[in-house]
Amino acid sequence: MTPGPWYKKLSVQLIALLTLALLPLGAVAIFQTNRVAAETDANAGLALLSLTEAAARREQILIERAIGTARLFRSIAPAFLEEPENCASQLAPFIETNPQYSFIAVIPQSGIVECSSSGEIINLNGVDTFAELMSTQEPAIVVDRNGHASGESVFVVSEPLELDGAFAGFVSVSIPHRSLPAYIENNDQYEGLVELMTFNQAGTVLTARGGLDAATPELPAGLELAGLFSTQSQTFRADNRRGLERRYSVVPIPGSPTSVLAIWELDNAVSLPAKISPAIFPLLMWLASMGVAMLAMNTLVIRHLSRIRRKMDAFADDRNTHRAYAPTTLFPIEIEMLEENFARMSEEILRDEAGMENAVREKGVLVKEIHHRVKNNLQLISSIINMQIRNAEADETKTVLRRIQDRVLSLATIHRDLYQSQDGGRVNAGNLLTEIVEKSAELVTGEGRDLDLQMQIDPVLLYPDQAVPLSLVVSEAATNALKHIGAQSGRGGTFEVRLTQDGTTCTLVMTNSVGVKRSRDSTGLGSKLMKAFAMQLGGTIDIDDTDDRYSLTLQFNADDFQPEARDY
Repeated sequence: MTPGPWYKKLSVQLIALLTLALLPLGAVAIFQTNRVAAETDANAGLALLSLTEAAARREQILIERAIGTARLFRSIAPAFLEEPENCASQLAPFIETNPQYSFIAVIPQSGIVECSSSGEIINLNGVDTFAELMSTQEPAIVVDRNGHASGESVFVVSEPLELDGAFAGFVSVSIPHRSLPAYIENNDQYEGLVELMTFNQAGTVLTARGGLDAATPELPAGLELAGLFSTQSQTFRADNRRGLERRYSVVPIPGSPTSVLAIWELDNAVSLPAKISPAIFPLLMWLASMGVAMLAMNTLVIRHLSRIRRKMDAFADDRNTHRAYAPTTLFPIEIEMLEENFARMSEEILRDEAGMENAVREKGVLVKEIHHRVKNNLQLISSIINMQIRNAEADETKTVLRRIQDRVLSLATIHRDLYQSQDGGRVNAGNLLTEIVEKSAELVTGEGRDLDLQMQIDPVLLYPDQAVPLSLVVSEAATNALKHIGAQSGRGGTFEVRLTQDGTTCTLVMTNSVGVKRSRDSTGLGSKLMKAFAMQLGGTIDIDDTDDRYSLTLQFNADDFQPEARDY
């Protein structure tokens, strides 16, 4: 027995039904687990934000003080601009007493700095950060890694300067990156912190504890820092640019266009909830339920059904019945009744098959007897005709009787093939036609005449209703062709027979050469018979008759078997 589709198996259908039954419970469990996980994640996020604020306290204080310093000098900047030569004497001492700053200057719109802590005239035209400052005209913090004024990598805090109510430039304070701490204090408190950096609203990294270059691979992949800048704290998960999953927390620094970004490892116990998926507990529950159900199904049903199936397969192979299985205490009564029904059914099948075999044997004997009697009758008719041929004196009478005898022999040949047919009662019409044509050709070659016989016959299978008339058409046509065949130009006569099949369309073509002395004495009976047989076939006959060639084309469709209506 061929196994059916996998989804029709009892175990698969049982799993599907139990899954459907457990689906509401699983949905509730997943919902509750997701809610707990979300709350845990939210609490962890709040804890991370608090740790981020604490870890970035140094940067926050440094930036807030730099903003305050810029605003202080902005208030006295008009006096500095009136006497630029006194700027250095006023600003340089401040830099010396505050080493966290490396440079202070009043930057006009022209880009020519004359008032600075260095006392030198500095041209900032062409510097990218200068053009960026002048385009915004708002408080800003930018990075100058080349240090055009201080000569070292710095980030610059700038506050806009107004004179007489009009924008006049900026007061900028440069903070060297060396002033920032290179580590995180109380390292145990910030376990899992990978990087701590600040960035401005344009998405430019201002500071990084591990260095600006080392911080870039830890930034979130596919996200722009400018899009993370906000006045609200937030935390999220994302892959960094190296493909590692990280937890990010963003905290804005109040009063500045700056935010702090902390990057945490996912295995940090403080920053993340447990890694267990919310669906793990419903999945475990489903697996346990499926295990119990499959154990019960296999013990109570599948094991016994498999044994009954094996008994059925054995009965189908060798028709041997087997003793019933001794039931156990776990043997379900329904399956026990099923096995008893199978045993009773198998005995009834054996009795019915024995009766059918006897009936088939008797029918076979009767059919053989019928075929034998038909064969004897056809031989008897042929013998009677042969006796009449020997007793006939006129040649014309002998010719007519031989034609009748040929027709009877054709019927005998067809009957023999029907009797020997093993293809559902169909006859190989190709073999029939080949035998008929070859026997007809022997009459010509037996008289010493040359004959070029060419046959191209496909093995066309037909039912008797078409095989008989087709064979009779070929017999009549072959007799006529060989009767009138003649040699041409010193060559022997030619006779060509083709039978082809294209789908259900069958085509018979019989062509013979015609000699110079063509016989015209014909009763026309053969032509009438061929047309009658063609009508039985449901086909049409076309004749192409020229001075040196005679061709007959018969085309018909091979019909499907149509059983006769029974008489009740």
